[in-house]
Amino acid sequence: TCYMAALIVSQLRWLNSINNDVIISKLNEILPVCPLTVQKEVISGLPEILSDEKHEAACELLLEHIATVELVPCILEALSELSLSQTMLDQVYESVEELLSALSADSVPSALRFLLSTAPPDKAITSIRQQIDFQSLSQAGEGLDAEELSMECLEQVLRFHNKTQKCWLSQLHASSELSVFDLLVYLILYRVNSRPKTVLASLKHHVRGTTLTASLVQDLYKNHGKTAGLFNAEQLKISHHLLISFPDHPLPSLLYLSVFNHGDLHAQQEVVGSLISHIGSGQCREVEAGIRTLGLLKDSTCNTVDRFSSLLNGLLDYLNMLSIGQAKQVLYLLVRISSSSTSCRTIDDIHIITRKYLSHPSSKLRKLGVIGSCALVQALSPESESETRQFLEKVLDSVGQAAELVALLYDELAGCIAEGSVDRSVVRVVYDVFVDKFQSTYVAREPLVDPEGPVRDILCLEGSETLEEDETGHISINLWECIQSPDPTLLTLLCPLLRLVGTSLAFLEDNSMEDIDSILGCYIRLLPLEELTTGDDKGSIGLLALTNLVIEQINVFYVEQRGSMRNKLIKRVELLHELLGMLRGIAMVEGMVPAVFDVAEDLSFSAKSKKGHSSKSLLNSSGADPDVSNDMSLFDPGQSGSVKTSTQIDKDDSDAGAAASAHRTKKHVSSWASVGKFKGFIRELDIRTLTILSPALEPIPSSDKTDSTDFVPANLGLPETCMLLEDLLSKCKFKLKPVSVFSKPENAIGFSRVSLLSETKFTKHILKILPALCQTMEENSKSADQSGVTSTADEIAILEDNPFSVKIFELVFSILERVFSWSGFVSNSPISTECFDILGGRLQLSTQGPLSVRRKHALQYLLNFREACQSFTATISLVKCCSVLTSDKDQRIADLCDSSLKREWDITADEKENKVRFNEGVGYLVGTSLSQSSEDPSVMIDTLVQQLGIVLRKDSEEEKIYPTFTKATLPTIYKITLAKLVEHQNSIVVDKENGFDILASCVGNFATLISFIKLTTNSRPLLRAALVYGQKFLEGFLNMGLPLLSPMVTDSFTEVQTILKKVQTPTRFLHHVTCHSKSSKDIALTARVPLLKKFLEKFVLKVKAIFAQHGCTDAFWVGNLKQRNLRGEEIVSQQVEEEEEEEEDDLSELSVDTEDEGEGNMMIEEETSDSMSIGY
Repeated sequence: TCYMAALIVSQLRWLNSINNDVIISKLNEILPVCPLTVQKEVISGLPEILSDEKHEAACELLLEHIATVELVPCILEALSELSLSQTMLDQVYESVEELLSALSADSVPSALRFLLSTAPPDKAITSIRQQIDFQSLSQAGEGLDAEELSMECLEQVLRFHNKTQKCWLSQLHASSELSVFDLLVYLILYRVNSRPKTVLASLKHHVRGTTLTASLVQDLYKNHGKTAGLFNAEQLKISHHLLISFPDHPLPSLLYLSVFNHGDLHAQQEVVGSLISHIGSGQCREVEAGIRTLGLLKDSTCNTVDRFSSLLNGLLDYLNMLSIGQAKQVLYLLVRISSSSTSCRTIDDIHIITRKYLSHPSSKLRKLGVIGSCALVQALSPESESETRQFLEKVLDSVGQAAELVALLYDELAGCIAEGSVDRSVVRVVYDVFVDKFQSTYVAREPLVDPEGPVRDILCLEGSETLEEDETGHISINLWECIQSPDPTLLTLLCPLLRLVGTSLAFLEDNSMEDIDSILGCYIRLLPLEELTTGDDKGSIGLLALTNLVIEQINVFYVEQRGSMRNKLIKRVELLHELLGMLRGIAMVEGMVPAVFDVAEDLSFSAKSKKGHSSKSLLNSSGADPDVSNDMSLFDPGQSGSVKTSTQIDKDDSDAGAAASAHRTKKHVSSWASVGKFKGFIRELDIRTLTILSPALEPIPSSDKTDSTDFVPANLGLPETCMLLEDLLSKCKFKLKPVSVFSKPENAIGFSRVSLLSETKFTKHILKILPALCQTMEENSKSADQSGVTSTADEIAILEDNPFSVKIFELVFSILERVFSWSGFVSNSPISTECFDILGGRLQLSTQGPLSVRRKHALQYLLNFREACQSFTATISLVKCCSVLTSDKDQRIADLCDSSLKREWDITADEKENKVRFNEGVGYLVGTSLSQSSEDPSVMIDTLVQQLGIVLRKDSEEEKIYPTFTKATLPTIYKITLAKLVEHQNSIVVDKENGFDILASCVGNFATLISFIKLTTNSRPLLRAALVYGQKFLEGFLNMGLPLLSPMVTDSFTEVQTILKKVQTPTRFLHHVTCHSKSSKDIALTARVPLLKKFLEKFVLKVKAIFAQHGCTDAFWVGNLKQRNLRGEEIVSQQVEEEEEEEEDDLSELSVDTEDEGEGNMMIEEETSDSMSIGY
């Protein structure tokens, strides 16, 4: 039957004359009763059988049967070949759109081809994106084939329709939410577009806007992996560019990982080759991202990566181009990959290059040789103890007497052991080799011959045991002998060797340090502490060496869980806090030994000298003014002792300044920032030592109470807690980087251990101590409530008596802000869920539910501390933390900002740096209040403008709402207000119903803000903001304001006239600003002038065109332009000559003029009730 039907249809196609009406009538009768195959043959032949004038009748016939799912493909194909009128085409589009959501998987390709080939692109694309359920294609029985066929069909259509490409890309770019289907379309567009850079730019836009997320990529490969595999080449190119642009973002790494896991062997090879090219690029962030991504490949598919050992060996050629930290990661990674495979020969190549580097004269390459040797220790056979000893002896012989290389060897071995990457038997050999060396070199077992001499055995803790059970007597670490020795090797190797011995023992004995526990509390042979700060070189060296020794004791013994040892450890933390305070008062001197060895730079004393200065004078001067961090989050409450408020910030009071300086010396908060001049000379505090906080704030297990019946667990005080948290904050700034396109590489000096941790592991360490931090804040919050703070004087008293109780909030909120803003926090669901559960659980609320609910609970917990934040910087830190955490507007944050702006804060008036940070903080509060508030933006901006006017007009009788609004904070607030005004004007597009009211409010406030420049004695800080945002305001007014006013000229003449009059004044004065910038030769201001003039000229011409369009040409007149400065005085050298025949040149200069009513730019005068006159 099917064959017969096909034969009849083919014969009908060749007939020259046919009765179309009869054919249509007969087909209408037989189609419902024919078999499905016959129906398809008949429908396919209709366009060729019927004449063109009967195509619309055929279309009606086909539309009657389009509801039959099986016939949809052949009906759509027939409809695409018919010649139809526009009315009929619209009817067809509506019928097809109604069916889109109900189409079967087989019908989707035909529907895509029909709509994109015949329908208007915008309409077709919108219907496809909204109604086709792409997810159902993979769930259908034949889903995968239909899915691939749909993508191929889409690719064919887009390849030959440039207009459709542009429309689809435009819609995707403007979309606020992307789907998996959209992501696949992006891949198709990248393949077929003649300008793939435009597609890539759109993808980068979505990455910045967080609409292209890691979860979307995971969903793509989880449910549509086979289809995504069709575009592996495009994904590799996109991943390559995204990793260069967003090296800190997790998305490029995830794309590489997904292609590698789901691609064929060729795709995997391309992934590895691309990552190697990133590592060899020489760009710091790109190199680190490439190494990190290659590590992810190893962790997920180790046995697959080792296939490409020949490619990976090429990384060894880049080692000398990398920094030492980067080369360290590459070497460790290559050893890990090679150790898991018997066929990989990379380890042999590492052996060769390591021996080569160890014998090289370059210091950097020798350090790389040491690091390579430590990496090879991880691959040593656990069965051969003699092999391990021989290897260590060869390495030690190769480094010779170079103290820095030996110290680096000890540090790197300790790091490998701490990570658990070295076999236990190898660790046993290392411990046996070096523990005896430490005891014989640094441990003294006899008391001093002259106990009353200048050198003493000091700082012994009660209850310290001997080093070995069979020996009793006096034990001390002879630090003074190391300082006195002419060989600096002894002092250089003390801390690294202690770290190696302690780390090895902790690994072997499961964190039990009984064999060497006396080292924590034993005597230290040195000058008394009070004699170390006298300015003597030996004393200064001794103080720095003692600080490093105490830090290393904390690093080694933090693993101890016994109560007595924990108490000793806390005593050492308290000693470290005291030593940091003492270090502030000394200068760098010759003989100080570097404590960081894995950097290529020379950290010796001479490296500190600058050209034209002697090293001695330079370092002595640096001791007088220690480095202080410029970061606002480290703003020290202890440095804010003056009882001056922000309203008194401009008054000169030298006596109060001297008192404040004395108070700061007394109440100084010892911090790592205060000893920044010793960077590279102080040992790094391991992040794992922060576990001290947890047991210190909770009851300590009393397993060893048999030693003392009256044992009392020690608590870590607030000063020491602040010291540890400040160190953690500096590590967070180094490790947890927010997404930034123009990020600069960080200096890794002092972060050797942290740099080896992944961001996820680093964040998990923070989450371990987060409950303890919450408990500390809660206790301090209760203390603040009980103290009854009711005024600014009470707040100042708290800051003076106990600055640490306030600083703890600032530090914790700053750390949480870094965690929340980390690029991997949102994409890492386990990390974010755990963090929200910890914070929300403190409210005794359920930690179950979606992530959005847990986020709200965490936000509420943080906001509960708003009353406890008694310093300005603590409040700023809280606002920043909450702003990063919330994803939508939150009125609670806006209220917090508003209440903070209404308070009088204690700010030191004699420190310029504090004033600058305070001004920036006030501006941040203003901007956050405007962006987070749900109130009408027009009302809020009106209030801000009014309050700024009160600041400028001293004789104003209006009430001052915000004490923080002063002449010092005026420039920052002025800039933010202008920026928010421009943003509010741009909202006319969204809220067209209230567009005129928004425009009128914005124009009035803009005119007022520009007029403030005339009221200030020093207008320079306001001029740049006026030029930048004046141009943006005019651009928005041209694009949205004038199109809104143009239809109103006839019906609402008075309203339009009022708005244009208001615009006239600020635009005229902006021209004065441009003239002032040129005449004063201010380069920073002059750079902004051309763009502003361009929009001023456009504004003049468009206003003229509007009135010409409405027949008001007689009311529009042009006059001569005069250049004037800010005071309205004519600039003679730039006076414009009158040239009537060159009207266009006059117009191009006409952006603004004087304030005289007769010759300004856009002079608007009311002539009659129905007309206006505009003069130029």
